[in-house]
Parts: sequence; C-alpha cells; structure tokens
Amino acid sequence: MDQRRARGQRNREALISAATALFTANGYEQTTVEQISAAAGVAPRTFFHHFAAKDDILFDGYAERLAEATRRFRASRSDSLWEALTEASTAVASAITDHPDIFVVRARLYHSLPALRASMLRINEEWIDQMAGEVARWLQTDQTTDLRPRLAATLVNGANRAAIDTWMSCGGDLPTIMADALALLRPSISAIERADSGGDGGKRAG
Repeated sequence: MDQRRARGQRNREALISAATALFTANGYEQTTVEQISAAAGVAPRTFFHHFAAKDDILFDGYAERLAEATRRFRASRSDSLWEALTEASTAVASAITDHPDIFVVRARLYHSLPALRASMLRINEEWIDQMAGEVARWLQTDQTTDLRPRLAATLVNGANRAAIDTWMSCGGDLPTIMADALALLRPSISAIERADSGGDGGKRAG
C-alpha cells in the first residue's frame, strides 16, 4: 500500500510538472489532457484519477492550503485579531514559496483567461467565507448581522492578493511583501476588533 501511495504521488507530481511546462510553452487552451499525460509518462486515465480537469492542476492543493491557514489562525496564541490573521496569511505565503513555479504559471494564465479568472475569484470568495467564519467566532459575534468578520477577511484577502501581484511583477521575498501589506492593515483590523457590534462582540472566544 505504501508503494502504491508513493507511486500515485510520483504520478501526481509528474502530471503537475508536465502541465506547468506545457502551459508555459504552448498555452493553456492549446494543451490537452492527452499531451499532459504523455509528457508525464502516464495514461490519460491516470490523469483523471488525480484531477477532474486541466484547471484542477492549476489550483491543486487549495483545500489543503485553506485548511492550514485556518489551523494557523485557530492555533494563534495572540490576543490580537490582526496577528492571528497575519499567521493565517503566512501559511499562504509559505505554500506559494514552497512551490512557486505553478503559482507563477497560474497567475499569468488567470490574468489572461476569463474562465480561470472566474475560478480564482471563486477561490478567493471561499477563502473570505472561511476566514469570516473564523473571525466571527473570534469576536463572538454573528456574521449575518455584524459586518466586521467579513470586512476583516475581505481586507486581508485583498492585502494577500496585492502582495502576490506585486511579487509576480517585481520579484523579491513574498513573505516580506505580504507582511508589509498586512502591516498597513493593522490599524483597520484593530479598529474592527475594538468596534462595538451592538451586542456582545469584541471579545475573543475562549
């Protein structure tokens, strides 16, 4: 079973590597599943064992990254909402810098292809939804009636996206760029945390 799992992981990594190279060389729309499979040395059915479609390769591991960001937020030992959200964003930066090639290819493609841009926007909304729920629990409030959780999550998501776009354009150290972007939000997140929701909000759940 361990050998089968290891072989499956090798095939998955080979498919991602092959797709990244082909998307870069030939373009996303011109690249087929058959070409990706052939370049990876596997049958198309192996591709579909790991991925439902081509764009799944570009967004591979998203659920795991969101889970890690959520875990980092919940595990924060800080009493500061801004610091907890920063820890969650650090997980995003780490995931990107651990596997930069696929993120660079994806970013270039979704800027030029509406379908991929729509997928990226959906993923951003899912991240905001998840983190808004976490912030609501932190503030002990109801996000359906209190705008603060979604506002905080949206601000942080925007800072993350701005940092990633800047990194894509100019290079540099992504964790540092993201930290700088989040530092600019500290007064706003602190104000959100201090604001009175009109109920029992403003205190972290124990």
